Amino acid sequence: MLGMYVHTHWGYNHPYAARTWTLHDWDEYLNGLQSLGYDFVALWPQLDCMPAQPNASDLAYLNTIRQAIDLAHDRYGMRFAVLACPNTIGNERAAAYRFEQRPYFVCERKIDPKDTAAVAYLLEGRRNQFEPLQRADALFVIDSDPGGYIDSTNDEFVDLMKQQLDILREFNPTIELDYWMWMGWENYNRFWAAAQRGEQNAESSVQWELGVFVETLALIRERIAEPWGVFACVPVHMQATDQLALGHKRLFFPYGLIEGEPTFPLTNFDPDTLAARVATYTPALYPRGIMANAQTHCVQLPHTYLFAHFARGGTLDHIDLDGFAEQVMPGSGSVIAQAWRCKDDGPFKRAAASAVRREIGKPHPRGLSSGLLLGDADRFLVDLAMGLEVRAALDDLHAALAASADVKPALRGVLATLRPYQQRLGFADAYYGPLRDGLNDPLVRLHDPRIDAVLHQFGDWGHPEVRNGILPRLLDALEAYCA
Repeated sequence: MLGMYVHTHWGYNHPYAARTWTLHDWDEYLNGLQSLGYDFVALWPQLDCMPAQPNASDLAYLNTIRQAIDLAHDRYGMRFAVLACPNTIGNERAAAYRFEQRPYFVCERKIDPKDTAAVAYLLEGRRNQFEPLQRADALFVIDSDPGGYIDSTNDEFVDLMKQQLDILREFNPTIELDYWMWMGWENYNRFWAAAQRGEQNAESSVQWELGVFVETLALIRERIAEPWGVFACVPVHMQATDQLALGHKRLFFPYGLIEGEPTFPLTNFDPDTLAARVATYTPALYPRGIMANAQTHCVQLPHTYLFAHFARGGTLDHIDLDGFAEQVMPGSGSVIAQAWRCKDDGPFKRAAASAVRREIGKPHPRGLSSGLLLGDADRFLVDLAMGLEVRAALDDLHAALAASADVKPALRGVLATLRPYQQRLGFADAYYGPLRDGLNDPLVRLHDPRIDAVLHQFGDWGHPEVRNGILPRLLDALEAYCA
């Protein structure tokens, strides 16, 4: 099995954010995935900040996913899974938002597993949300972000998992459960306790205790009927499944390899890292297959290709990036592939961006993998060029800092490229990844109170809702600094 997980947390523009996809978009994307050998799709449908009584926009979205599941089955012969967190659902503010624009942390309610009435409310809400999704092949439940509850136990986590699965199995008795091992339920709850106490570096101090995973797996084996499986990706997951002789249930899920999450959308190209990580996958260790994930699927085409290439036994020596790009956009493949490969300093990135822009407006016949574009070829070319120009401006900022020069001209260059690209995408929330490394980290060196105040909010795990809309606030602070 070669799978792709579609993440919908962050609300931004169409078609960049998967929560905005139409049925046609799903058809295109599934077609593109199939061209690379993917045969399984999983989706987080954002039930966890959706009201228990879904509003009209929620019902429309759930109906789109119902049709997408049928499309995956009937046209592409692909399996389709949905994900729900163990104890989260929309709060009293959720119904006021359209699904596509709903800010997760503003609208999430964490249910206390010890509160019988609250759990009943969660489960009734899940019944309403699950009904349109009943033809899914599997339910994924993660043991940490974004769920969790301070002082809750592994026993309570498994009970919540089972009760949600039982509802889905009333609709579809054959549906599979997949336990997404990540930080571990009790490990994660200890992190939340530290974050609420305001401890510094709470995120980096998470203790991935083996016993938490072993106990959880033992409880699942005891209480949950087959079929069920396990996602594993780090050594402690391997140790826990080996200890209980559950290796036959493992699926390899190296989260963040195509694209981290959350990240500001910039196209990634790092074949060496992908090759090394996917090389740790073997069917003997993970007999149920391997899964990738992405956040902004229509900008991460090279890594989507490379992940499938390596997962299917391909090597670094046999990468055919030009051939894949030609499958995406016949006639422009070599220009696109060169832009993807471009890692040189700013002038080379700008030259590659100019070459991409010269392809705009030309005829673009459809290729085998064109569905991955998720729409207009010229839109894709503009996105690719703008992303390169943002990276070139960040190079200039790093050069100015390295030379101890006045950074304001370089910052104005960043604003001139990043602001219009951000507005085009609509991505406004917190992020890790290339922009965090290329912009946020250097900004700390400026010691500007306005900028520092925004940067502090990126790490405020005690109040995650403050991260909604943080990128425009950071750009505004940069404008003020440059003025």
